Amino acid sequence: MEFQNIDQVKNNLMHLLANLSRNSNELLEQWSKSSENIPDNLDKAIMHAEMDFAFTRLFRDGLNKEGILRALRKVDEGTYGICEECEEEIPVGRLNAIPDARYCIACQMALEREEKIVA
Repeated sequence: MEFQNIDQVKNNLMHLLANLSRNSNELLEQWSKSSENIPDNLDKAIMHAEMDFAFTRLFRDGLNKEGILRALRKVDEGTYGICEECEEEIPVGRLNAIPDARYCIACQMALEREEKIVA
């Protein structure tokens, strides 16, 4: 795929990765500080709910990191922006919206339809 500046694409991906890592580290730091002994049961319940939310975010951020790392590998291999299913170019607008997109819109929709049928 021809980009005006593939280095800019790589820099944007690296920036996204750094932000995810920083957010994950901040979340872990907050969690470790808040896990001290809390005598009040209501406060404990709130803390547990916040921890559940934090773990969900950490899991999601981990998946996002995997996607960004995959996209960075594709940049290095020269295959960034190529649909993994049909091997056609993924539109730049889609990549701007979803930098780690693996599929063009048509293939993504087909995969989602298949998932609904299987589920």
